[in-house]
Amino acid sequence: MIQRVALFMLLMPMVWAQKERVRQLEESMLAPCCWAESVAVHRSEIAARMRVEIEKFVAQGKSDREILDHYKSIHGARIMREPEGGARLLVYMVPAIATIAGLLVVLVVIRRLRNYVPADQPVHP
Repeated sequence: MIQRVALFMLLMPMVWAQKERVRQLEESMLAPCCWAESVAVHRSEIAARMRVEIEKFVAQGKSDREILDHYKSIHGARIMREPEGGARLLVYMVPAIATIAGLLVVLVVIRRLRNYVPADQPVHP
């Protein structure tokens, strides 16, 4: 009995890690039927089939890259919730750069308005 409990205690972290890995993979892909929700939460038949396949691939010992590449070869890069590589950097940098540029424009406009002198008013020395 103690041996079974010890074996259970040794195997549980591995099982939890495997389930977490499956969940992360499911969360990283969009359901290809509507491209709106992740495979993990979507209730379509294809998303359910993908969840079963992902569990099977993980149980077979395939790497995350192999699993993601399998689905990208079928559905294209659009299957990924977040773009990979340089596109990912672009997705995060463009809003930040646009926000900074907008703030600079607002600051320049405010400075010009504060220093504005109407043409009909004389400038006092």
